Amino acid sequence: MSTPLGILGAALLFWGLQTGLLLPAALLALTIEGSRLVRRRWDLSLEDFIRVTDGVTLLFAGSIAYAYATRPMTLAVMAVVSWFPLCFAPILLIQTLSTRGTFSISVLFLSLRRRARQGESFAEVRLGWPFFMACLLGASAANVRTPAFYFGMFVLSAWAFLSLRPRGARPWAASALLLASGLLGFVSQDGLHRLQGAVEKAGAELIFGIVELGSDPYQTRTAIGSIGSLLQSDLILARVRTEPGTPGAGRPLSRSGGSGTPEPGTPGAGSPPELLRRAVYGSYRAGAWLAADRTMTPLKASGDGRTWALAPEPPGQARSLTVSFSLTRGKGLLALPPGAFRAERLLAGSVTRGGFGTVSVDEGPGLVSYRAVFSSSPAGADAPSAADLVIPADEEALMAGLARDLGLDRRRPAEALAKVSRFFEEGFTYSTYQEGGKHGERPLERFLLRTRSGHCEYFATATVLLLRAAGIPARYCVGWSIQEYSRLERAFIVRQRHGHAWALAHDGTAWQDFDTTPATWASVESERAPWWGPVRDLWSWARFQVSRWRWEPKEEGRTSPLLWLGLALLLALAGWKGSRLLSAARSAQASTAKTPSQGLDSEFYLVESALSRRGWGRRPAETWKDWLCRVETEAGVDAEDLRPVAALHERHRFDPPGLSPEGR
Repeated sequence: MSTPLGILGAALLFWGLQTGLLLPAALLALTIEGSRLVRRRWDLSLEDFIRVTDGVTLLFAGSIAYAYATRPMTLAVMAVVSWFPLCFAPILLIQTLSTRGTFSISVLFLSLRRRARQGESFAEVRLGWPFFMACLLGASAANVRTPAFYFGMFVLSAWAFLSLRPRGARPWAASALLLASGLLGFVSQDGLHRLQGAVEKAGAELIFGIVELGSDPYQTRTAIGSIGSLLQSDLILARVRTEPGTPGAGRPLSRSGGSGTPEPGTPGAGSPPELLRRAVYGSYRAGAWLAADRTMTPLKASGDGRTWALAPEPPGQARSLTVSFSLTRGKGLLALPPGAFRAERLLAGSVTRGGFGTVSVDEGPGLVSYRAVFSSSPAGADAPSAADLVIPADEEALMAGLARDLGLDRRRPAEALAKVSRFFEEGFTYSTYQEGGKHGERPLERFLLRTRSGHCEYFATATVLLLRAAGIPARYCVGWSIQEYSRLERAFIVRQRHGHAWALAHDGTAWQDFDTTPATWASVESERAPWWGPVRDLWSWARFQVSRWRWEPKEEGRTSPLLWLGLALLLALAGWKGSRLLSAARSAQASTAKTPSQGLDSEFYLVESALSRRGWGRRPAETWKDWLCRVETEAGVDAEDLRPVAALHERHRFDPPGLSPEGR
């Protein structure tokens, strides 16, 4: 069934507006709609359709490889879907310009192609409506949830449905039903969007456990109270590079289970801080931590537009490290070392700062790479507030009793911190598996008094609430633990299982990281690494290099090594293809040069020449047999004796062995 004139062009323009590809969309719309107005058509063969389809297949495969190499998985899938009209437009165009006006199903499958070449017929389809659906799907993949998007989808869908309505249906009734459906959909779309987000989040938590700690500046839901094993992934999320000679900060890094320690003198092998903060929360409620202050203050870029002041610069020596990781739809939270006061080489449309240094970026590239400058003596840190001492009512009695048993005194915070650290070191173990509790038993109560085993969220939450019960201000912090060095990448790598939670405690003068999770947690996590992990890490490194070439700004006068590698591969491919074509041309030339030398001395050409002089010459497309039949019919000549002679001539002319002397 053909599409109405103009609907494909309108769908392409709508797709271009939603994806930002308006110029290619306008050119495609003019080409496709214009081809329908042109009367001239070409007699295209099955092989022509196959060649165009194979080219489109290569284009589509290349788009998949490019999207997967330059974007996170989710964004790569959405990008490929949004490119559907661009990839498949050539197939629709060749169908429109052909005399057939249809597309054979046999072109899509190699097994059917062989049968089609042998003359078997297959179903013919028109690709107008599938291409129309591809335009709507590609526009939807841009994920622009605005009233204009919904209005455009409704208009195009209504146009399509009205053109396909049964002949007996009344136009006004069909229009009324479509309008009612559109209004109902507009009212319910927000609820469906919320339901989609809830289902996606629940599914991710069910499959992967804590997918990514510190992805929301306002809240984080812990796995406290969940039964079963907390699944973690070995996927690499980020790379951290230190400046040459950068001294370490905090405790020595534990590299158990890592891919190696940095060799002395290796550039960028200085130890970074062990923990990088992403978000800090201050209010605990039913297994979730919420931000104490939900206000995010916009920051202004200075200098080249890629330098952002995060806090007043403190006196003293500053250090720096470079962090690189992928953003989801251009948004994310920066991972920063304690005392970070400036972010350099940070490409983003907007940067905001929340309570206690949580920094969020928006309108960023697919891969963000920035230089975090920090100091061990930060200035301008948030002062403790009353919210840093609040304990949920159902946990207050438990925490107050433990604080009394441990003898914690808020007047001696250093001594209290040492007692809490010793309390968790002596009788607790790290575990990602949690059993079901007794009826009415709270998760933290079971963890502190009975099992004494849990993951980092249990330790961090219990530590914060226990310190608050003693009158010491504390907050809950999430981020990344830097513990594994990769010799391949010459950088520290952060895996998904390196996501960590810990406490921030105020010792009376300043805030400090306070991690009570047993140090064995890193080795426990690394023991579950799959044997094929190095292969996946190598692929991750290759994807990262392509993403760097795609997203990182190039310094003036510097050419990316990947660009030279790509050019070398293209030249090698062009050389290989050229040699193949040259070899094929030489073979064809040799074959052409050899063939005419055989059989040109056949005496049957004298018969053909004599009949041609009488007006009965052989036509270019006629076989010898068909020519003789026509001569016999038109001229009334008995050609019965010429048929065996023509058969011998064909053998002499085209059969490689030729004729024997008797046959000649």
